[in-house]
Amino acid sequence: MEPKWMAVFPNMNWYEADFEKNGSAVEVTLLKSDEKLKGKITAENDETKVIRVALEDGRQIDLADFNVIDNFFENNHINFKNRKGLHREIRRYIDFSIS
Repeated sequence: MEPKWMAVFPNMNWYEADFEKNGSAVEVTLLKSDEKLKGKITAENDETKVIRVALEDGRQIDLADFNVIDNFFENNHINFKNRKGLHREIRRYIDFSIS
């Protein structure tokens, strides 16, 4: 399955993204707005496909492969009643993956 990378912001907004890694430096491109963000990788988990990035402007974002997250939720029979529950579980998944 092809990765579907999303940039997840602390306020739980997420945008489809692409990124280029060069060691610990990373350039993230938000595909919808074509905005480019530069930063450094502070934490990474290759198994769960989650990367935490500290941006040059002081913000912190997470890059996550949503196909892997979706597959995890399906395999573990995790269902959501509303969007708030979905956002909470995605945040928990990301934080647990890189802790």
